Amino acid sequence: MSIAVGASHQRRQHFIEIQNNRVKIPTTLLYNVKTQWNSTLNMLEISVQLREFTKDWVQTYAEFTPVWSTPDEWRQIEYILEVLQQIRFWTLWMSKTRGFTIHRVFQVYQDVTNRD
Repeated sequence: MSIAVGASHQRRQHFIEIQNNRVKIPTTLLYNVKTQWNSTLNMLEISVQLREFTKDWVQTYAEFTPVWSTPDEWRQIEYILEVLQQIRFWTLWMSKTRGFTIHRVFQVYQDVTNRD
């Protein structure tokens, strides 16, 4: 979907216009990020935040309806977000650490899998 929206200036502009007067700062979907800690998490969070606007955009560009996520796919995305959000702290911590972090693997695993 992000590639379809970003494929032309006209499509991007239409996506931004859909958001006008509905959000403080209109934005567009991410699709070209350098690989880094939490990049998938960031892309999925933005996709969920912009879900309503993407649905409106697809109504104008009906040829992209097949790439619109189904309700089941949105539920899967929400589940993936739950899992990835569990490890955000640790990925941020590790990305700032200089040196070995292998000795923390068990602590990270226990923290991520502990759902108390």
